[in-house]
Amino acid sequence: MMTAPATILSSPNSAPTRLPRLLAKTILALTIIFSAFVMAAQPASAQLGPPKQNLWARWTKSAKTPTIKVDNSLYSSFLARNVVRGRTGINLVKYGKVSAADKANLRKYIKQLEAVNVDRLTKNQQMAYWINLYNAKTVDLVIEAYPVSSIRNVRSFLTLGPWDDKVLKVRGVSLSLNDIEHRILRPIWKDVRIHYAVNCASIGCPNLSSRPYTAANLNAKLEAAARSFINHDRAFVVKGGELQASSIFSWYQSDWGSQGAVLRHARRYANAATKAKLKGRTKIDSYDYNWNLNLAK
Repeated sequence: MMTAPATILSSPNSAPTRLPRLLAKTILALTIIFSAFVMAAQPASAQLGPPKQNLWARWTKSAKTPTIKVDNSLYSSFLARNVVRGRTGINLVKYGKVSAADKANLRKYIKQLEAVNVDRLTKNQQMAYWINLYNAKTVDLVIEAYPVSSIRNVRSFLTLGPWDDKVLKVRGVSLSLNDIEHRILRPIWKDVRIHYAVNCASIGCPNLSSRPYTAANLNAKLEAAARSFINHDRAFVVKGGELQASSIFSWYQSDWGSQGAVLRHARRYANAATKAKLKGRTKIDSYDYNWNLNLAK
């Protein structure tokens, strides 16, 4: 009676031997499916949550005068060849058509930035540096994962999007995209225009700049980015008599202070058409965001 089970267990193709493996695979598959269902069932704002500022003091040191220069030439060439203006005024990226040489040069540029001694940069140099690093790495991650329909599909196990992954190493310190935006840029500079500069590879996001940020062009480009986004329908649109705004103004409302402060800020940059949308408005009625990839087809 005892010999048969012993023979079965010793067979490499037997069901009892395969059962634990099949069970483990089944559990893993069900876990992935369940997690994807739960995340998909939630609105985007609930999936991502509104990340809070959390200063990383390690990155607060800066130089008073420029002592080194950041070379953005590789990134400048990449942007010139692979970013185009769409018919609706949104900058789009040729993710599926990037040449092997451009992919290699983008990664070389990111490696160059990772090696920069950030402490030796001035504050303006640093802000430009972090914006460029964030945007370049975001594009690189999408290229690596392409074809995808949204950056939210660029994910590690059971995560929505790549933002919390430690995808960079600056001077030996591992960093995520969220570290750059919410632990460095937002808390150090306290400048709401940052939200118009960092790009999340989505239609709903402010435009990916077609030129790198530098200390020299920083303020002018931030002003232009704010004006460009605020005067586009993905920032503010009137639907059924109600004002709908980009979810950016909801997720990060605390950076402005209140809905009223967001509206006052918007009026500073508004053209005639946007002023008409905002006229007499004292509140924002709803928010929306388009997570589709900013893809040039």
